[in-house]
Amino acid sequence: MRPVPAAEVRRALGAVAAWAPDLDPDDRYVDLVDLVASGLPERVSRRLRGAPLRVGYSAVSMGVASRLWSLTVVPALRGGIVVDPAAVCARDDDGSVVLGVRPGEGLTDLTLDDLHDVVLAVLGPVVEALPLSAQLHWGNVAGSLAVVPRVHGLRGAEPAVADLLGRAPWVGLMDGARRRTCCLFYLAPGAGLCGDCALDRVPAV
Repeated sequence: MRPVPAAEVRRALGAVAAWAPDLDPDDRYVDLVDLVASGLPERVSRRLRGAPLRVGYSAVSMGVASRLWSLTVVPALRGGIVVDPAAVCARDDDGSVVLGVRPGEGLTDLTLDDLHDVVLAVLGPVVEALPLSAQLHWGNVAGSLAVVPRVHGLRGAEPAVADLLGRAPWVGLMDGARRRTCCLFYLAPGAGLCGDCALDRVPAV
């Protein structure tokens, strides 16, 4: 990898459509782990109609991962640029998470090893800060990564995504398009199973 100027990073991130990051974060933005510690899972649970707190914990890793692909995998696969992990920050609006990118250099001349390392540098501390099984959270990460080509219109990205899905700590957590873990969303009032859920039916209470 080698550094790339902040203007090029901004240009690459500005082309992201789905889950676009805030490129001008203000003082509401904090480091991700600090946002989690501030009561984010509780706010997410309230947003999900008073879902059990464990649903909030799971939704945090799912939501952060889904948004993170927009400022890591997508610009990396489109333009060969990724942000410095230290530049990633976040805020929430009553449980709705928004990721931001502080001004600064990024990285280019990437390999998939480099991209994997950048993602883990951001997500690893978040997963460690959340209760519940790490496998559940990494399953959320894998599930959100698997749909990147479709969600972001990157049909040529399937080989790179498949390569990333074959790496620890989420290797083996997808069976084709279906997850091997459940995100617990069915426990939220009015919710059912996700389309890629490992379960075939909602468990009896």
